[in-house]
Amino acid sequence: MKVYRDLTEIPHTQRAVTIGVFDGVHLGHRALLNQLVSIARSEGLTATVVTFSNHPQSVLNPPAPQLLTTVEERLSLLKETGVDETVVLPFTLELSRLTAKQFCSDILVDKLMCRLLIIGDDFALGYRREGTVNRLKELGEQMGFKVVAISPIMKGSVRVSSSEIRNLLLQGEVERANELLGTFYRIAGVVVPGAGRGRKLGFPTINLKVASEKLLPRYGVYAGRVYIAQEAWDTAAYIGQRPTFGETEPVVEAYLLEFNGSIPQGTPVILELVAFIRPDQRFDSPEALIAQMNRDVLTVRERMKALCR
Repeated sequence: MKVYRDLTEIPHTQRAVTIGVFDGVHLGHRALLNQLVSIARSEGLTATVVTFSNHPQSVLNPPAPQLLTTVEERLSLLKETGVDETVVLPFTLELSRLTAKQFCSDILVDKLMCRLLIIGDDFALGYRREGTVNRLKELGEQMGFKVVAISPIMKGSVRVSSSEIRNLLLQGEVERANELLGTFYRIAGVVVPGAGRGRKLGFPTINLKVASEKLLPRYGVYAGRVYIAQEAWDTAAYIGQRPTFGETEPVVEAYLLEFNGSIPQGTPVILELVAFIRPDQRFDSPEALIAQMNRDVLTVRERMKALCR
């Protein structure tokens, strides 16, 4: 998948285009992207995603929600869908003030040579969201591109959406969130120095520095898996503020089961969250915390073993 970060870099070729934040690249997004790739292949078009380096709400109605995926995480997931290229644009005040007609003319037609636009049925673009599906179909007829609107993906009675997934994660319902994502929720980070407290307690952890815009789920202990290079370890992960030690800064820590080595600072790590074990809590003593950590690790082993059956 080719990635462009400036409209002037883009080669001239006819395209099938979709536009959106695509935060999480969840099941609803994947259904749309599958359609994009399928139709693009059948019609000899380049399958192109236009996404944004910042959430539109950071301009239109700040503060923006924290993201399920950073731009780099999003690009990695988009690559898995088979699209040919992704254009990453900053969402600016100037862009937000373009009318639907201006956006279609200046960007879709002139810059992208769009011949097919695939969008969700609730999609809208342009100033004050005037570019609804019906309006875009009118503009497409005038400018030479076809518009296809995709129905939403439902899980039971719930519409799959980034906002629904955010809400589930903040409630600690990571397994349900994973169902809507179609994969495990991932947190990418790099290893940074910690206080060494976990090692003293008998549970040496790696500490991760995570992008500030990344959504951290409900504080607590999770069963998960850590990926470092081409290797993976089942993991008891902690996300929280370490209230037992009077701290308030959120941390992301991972205790790798069956791992006895050391991991250098600066090493890139991906943490996948599989199941929520318990909420964050304060313990009266380090001994009480150690006893609970032993129970947590046992529970994590059982959950991960059940997953592999």
